[in-house]
Amino acid sequence: ARAMAALVEIARAAHPPGSPEHERVRNLLMDRLRALGLEPEVQTTVVTRTRGSTMRAVTVRNIVARLPGTASTGAVLATAHYDGRGISRAAGDDGSGVVTLLEALRALRTGAPLRNDLIVLLTDAEELGLMGARGFVSEHPWMADVRVVLSFEMRGGAGPAMMFETGAQNGWIVRQLKAGDPYAYANSMGYEVYKRLPNDTDFTPFKDAGRQGLNFAGIDRANVYHQAYDAPERFSEATLQHQGYNALGMLRQLGGADLSSVDAPDAVYFTLPLLGLVVYDASWVLPITGGLAALLLLTGVLIFRVGGRVGGVVTGLVLSVSAGAVMWFAGGTALARLAPLHAEYGSLHGSAFHSEGWYVLALALAALALVSALWGVARRRFHADELALGALVVPAAAGVVLGFAAPMAAMNLQIPAGAALLAVLVTALLGPHGTGPVGWTVALLLAVPVVFLMEPLTELVWLSMSFRAAPVLGVLMVTALALLLPALDGLRHPNAWWAPLAALVLGVGSLAVGVLHARPAPERPAPSTLAYAYTYGDSAGFWVTDPLRDTVDLPARAWAVERTGQAFAGTADLTAYGYAAGEVPVAPAPAVAAEAPLVRIENDTTVAGIRHLVLSAQSRVGAERLAIHVPEGTAARVVEFMGVSVSAPEEIRVFEHWGEPDPVVHFRVELPAGAELDLALVEHLLRPAELLGPEPFQRPAHLAPDITRHSDRAMLRLLLRSLSE
Repeated sequence: ARAMAALVEIARAAHPPGSPEHERVRNLLMDRLRALGLEPEVQTTVVTRTRGSTMRAVTVRNIVARLPGTASTGAVLATAHYDGRGISRAAGDDGSGVVTLLEALRALRTGAPLRNDLIVLLTDAEELGLMGARGFVSEHPWMADVRVVLSFEMRGGAGPAMMFETGAQNGWIVRQLKAGDPYAYANSMGYEVYKRLPNDTDFTPFKDAGRQGLNFAGIDRANVYHQAYDAPERFSEATLQHQGYNALGMLRQLGGADLSSVDAPDAVYFTLPLLGLVVYDASWVLPITGGLAALLLLTGVLIFRVGGRVGGVVTGLVLSVSAGAVMWFAGGTALARLAPLHAEYGSLHGSAFHSEGWYVLALALAALALVSALWGVARRRFHADELALGALVVPAAAGVVLGFAAPMAAMNLQIPAGAALLAVLVTALLGPHGTGPVGWTVALLLAVPVVFLMEPLTELVWLSMSFRAAPVLGVLMVTALALLLPALDGLRHPNAWWAPLAALVLGVGSLAVGVLHARPAPERPAPSTLAYAYTYGDSAGFWVTDPLRDTVDLPARAWAVERTGQAFAGTADLTAYGYAAGEVPVAPAPAVAAEAPLVRIENDTTVAGIRHLVLSAQSRVGAERLAIHVPEGTAARVVEFMGVSVSAPEEIRVFEHWGEPDPVVHFRVELPAGAELDLALVEHLLRPAELLGPEPFQRPAHLAPDITRHSDRAMLRLLLRSLSE
C-alpha cells in the first residue's frame, strides 16, 4: 500500500525525458531518498548511439545513492528506470520498479545494517535505448565496485514478478535467489531465450560488462505496456507486492553474502507449485537426457512384449502429429479471422488484443475436443498403452534434442515426457488393471508433474508472445494433452463422445465471449491518432491522422474529424518532420503561435575552401526531442554532434537529441565555402495541448492515443538555409 501510494504520485502524468513532469518526478525521488537517510546525487551525462541513418544523443540524469555496508565485500546495485516512454504514464513500466526499490529501502532501514554496500540507481532514458544504464556503466566511478545487479522491470500490469534473466555462469546467483526468496517465480528457459533474442533492458549493459545479477519483471496484462493508460489504477497491487518480496528478499540475501566470488557453473531452475524454486546443476541435463532416451526405449520394448502392436503405436504417432498440425492451422486461422474485429490490433506493444484470455481458453478447449475425439475413435481398435506410446514419441524425442540444443530449457519437456512415459510403463506392467481404477490412479498421480510444468510453460509462451503465437500455443496444448493421455483415458466414460462434445460447446462459448470483448470500451480503448505538423513561417500547418484500414477504424476517424472540423481529404508524406509513417491523411490546421528554436553560431571559420560552423540550438517550446535533418543532396555534413565525432557523416541523415540539454544542443557542420546550409531543425513536443489547447486531443473513454502512430504530439520544423552572425 505504501508503494502504491508513491506510484500514484510518480505516474500522475506522462514523464518522458526532457518534460517538466520528468523533472518533477526526479525531484520527488531525490526527496524520497533523502527522507530515507541517503544522500542522492544526479549523474548528468550525454550518451550517444547510432542506428542506421540516425544518431541519437540523450542528456541523461541518473539518480544514484549509496548505503555503506559494515564490512563490504563488494557492492550490490539495485536499479529501475524512472523515465516513461513517450506519452505513457509509465505506472507499470517502470514506476512499479522505482517504488518497489523505495519501499524495500524503507524496510531495510528498519533492520540491522547490511554487510555489503548497496548502490541504488534510478536510471534515466531507458526507453530511448538504455541510455542511463549505459552512461553509468561507462562513466560512473562506482561501477568498479559493483559485483551483482538486481534489475526491476515491468512489461504489463499484472501477474507474478518473474526472474526472467541472469548472466552466464549463473549457478551462484540462482542459489542465492532460492535462499533469499524460496518461492520466487523463475524458469531457466528465459536464460536460453534471452541468449538468442535482441531484446534488452537496463540489465543488458551490466551483463555485457561482465556483472552477475538477476532481472525481474511481470508480463501479464501486457495490453497496457507503453500505453497512455499504463496508470496506477490499471496496475495490480498483488504484482507490486510480489515484486516487493523479490526486492527485499534479495537485497537482504545479497547484502549479507560474500561477494568475492559470484560466478559458478550454470544451474537449471524452475518453479513448481508447493515446492517453490527447484534448482540443480546444468551438468545433470545430459544424464537426464540419456535417461529419457533410455526410458523411451524401455517403454517401447515393454509395450511390445506385453502384446503391443506396431499399428497401434504408429496410429498414436500419426494422430498426435496430425492433431498438432490441425491446431497449428487452427491457431493461425483464428488469429487471421479475429484480428479484423479488434481495432487495437497492431497498436499494442505487449499483446495482440486487449483481452486474449477467452481466445486462449477457446484454443485449449478446441485442442481437448480434437484430441479426445481422435483418441475415442482410435481406442475402438487399439489399446491405450500402445496409442499413448506412439503419441509420446515426438515429445520425448524433442526433449532429448532440447537436452543438447537448449539444455537450460529442456526440463520443461523432459520432466513431463518422463512422467508420461512412466505412466505408460506402469499401466502396462499392471496388465488388465492398467485400464481400471488402479491404473487410472497411477496415471493421475503421474499427470501432476505434466500439468505443473506444461501449463505454466504454455501460459508463459502466451504472455511473452501474445495471441500472435496462437499456432505455437495450439501445438503446445496438443503436446500437453498427448502427455496426459494415460490420465485422459478416463474421459471415455460413460461414452467416448461426451468429452469432445462438451469441450467443443464450451470452446464455442469461450470464443463468443472473446468476440464480445472485442468491442472498444473504457477498459479496452481503441487507438486513435491526431498529431500536428507545422513549418515555422508558413501560413498554416497540418492535422495528421491514421489511414482507415477497416470499419473498426471508423470511430477513431469520426473523432478526429469532429475534433478538427476537417475531413482529412488529402494525404502527405511527413518524413521530413520525423513522422515515419509514409503517406498519411492530412487536413489544414491553423498556424501555431510559437517561438522558433534559438540557433546561434558559436564559431565560423573557413579553411582551404571548407566552411566550419559550430552551431548551438535550443527549443523555446520545451520540446522533448530536437533533431537536425540533413536532406539528400545537400552539401552540408554534420561531423560532430554533442561532442562526439561522426564516423560516417555522409550516411547519417538525422541527428536527434532527447531530454533537457545541459545547456544547449551543439553540433559542427562542414560545407563548401559559399554553399547553402540547407538543414532543418525539427522539434517534437509531446505536450501539444500547451500550444494548441486541450480541446483537439480530448477523447471519449473508449478511445486512446495510438502510440505506434506517434499520436498526440506537435512536430515543428525550422528550415536553416543561410546563417550569419
